[in-house]
Amino acid sequence: MKKLLLASLAGATVLFIWGLLAWVVLPLHDASFRPVPNEDAVMSALRSNIDAAGAYYFPGMPQETPNMTADQRTAGMEAYVNKHKAGPIGMVFFHPGGVDPMMAGQFVSGFIIYLVAAFVAAWSLSRSTAAGSTYIARVAYCGMLGVLVSFAAYIPAMNWMYFPMDYTTAMAADALIGWLLAGLALAAIVKAPRMEGA
Repeated sequence: MKKLLLASLAGATVLFIWGLLAWVVLPLHDASFRPVPNEDAVMSALRSNIDAAGAYYFPGMPQETPNMTADQRTAGMEAYVNKHKAGPIGMVFFHPGGVDPMMAGQFVSGFIIYLVAAFVAAWSLSRSTAAGSTYIARVAYCGMLGVLVSFAAYIPAMNWMYFPMDYTTAMAADALIGWLLAGLALAAIVKAPRMEGA
């Protein structure tokens, strides 16, 4: 357990530093998010029409009520399909109140998230056949976790929610590079003990 905790701390530190580099220093995420044209007008419209925090998708699916007829349901779905085909299509992650963009609490919680993720990765590595293999194999195992994250989260979002390709490739590359780098630390600590005579 001691080695897992040490590996988790090392992996989380690497992931945290990589996250700062990827988002603040390197151009990896330059195209991930674009500024909204005519931002003040758009923000005013959002503030006037949405009052609760949440994720909003448009055009929205038709809202059905128990007393709707089959014809009304069909008409509502047809209208939705036509709006969806015509566009625009979008998603808004909305928070009605303002917050400090560089809150210390976010950095702390971000590190804790990385710590938990690194612990899961370290535990998983310790239980795998890679733990008894070479250092490179253990690093590659951790790199595959980045591939897993990409295929489990970012690529499905591109497929189902129309997330842009440049956003998706940047996030997938971020995950892959981050877990390869974390793997350098995890693989140095998490390894099966050498057997006598091996």
